Amino acid sequence: MNRPWMPLYVGDYLGDTGHLTTTQHGAYLLLMMHYWRKGELPDDDRQLSKIAKLPLKTWCDYRATLQDFFYEGWKHKRIDAELAKMMRVSEKRAIAGQKGGLGSALARMKLENASRSRPAPPRAIAVQPSTEATAGADHSHSDSHQSLSTDESPGETRGRAAKPEIAVSPELAAYVAKRTT
Repeated sequence: MNRPWMPLYVGDYLGDTGHLTTTQHGAYLLLMMHYWRKGELPDDDRQLSKIAKLPLKTWCDYRATLQDFFYEGWKHKRIDAELAKMMRVSEKRAIAGQKGGLGSALARMKLENASRSRPAPPRAIAVQPSTEATAGADHSHSDSHQSLSTDESPGETRGRAAKPEIAVSPELAAYVAKRTT
């Protein structure tokens, strides 16, 4: 998942990290950013030193201090909570988007159905002109006219593929059922 930004509670951060050196601050922030983007940190000192952009020896000197900000190896409580919150919000927005799209699709379908159920306007009926007026007329173009009637029944689409069905979440299906009854 793309996570281009992360929340940083500056007051909490500074309150918890006042004892760190400038280099340790940089290493801790880089570890947090990697954790935010990837959802985890490796449990390997060489990889962690690369993430923190520190030489391996310096990383080993700072490891214990930085490890105190994590639990169960390299898990981060605050970032885990923020990631879970972000996922909940994302799911709610996806469902709301489906509902909004479904609402407009239902409105569009109602309009289409209403237009199909309206009676067709009466067709013009050709009146045979009197025999005196047609005696000298040229009717050679009459074979080029095509029939205006259709063999389609209402709701049929000639030459068009049927619309594919869209997968719908159970929450959305319940919403639709509630709206259409």
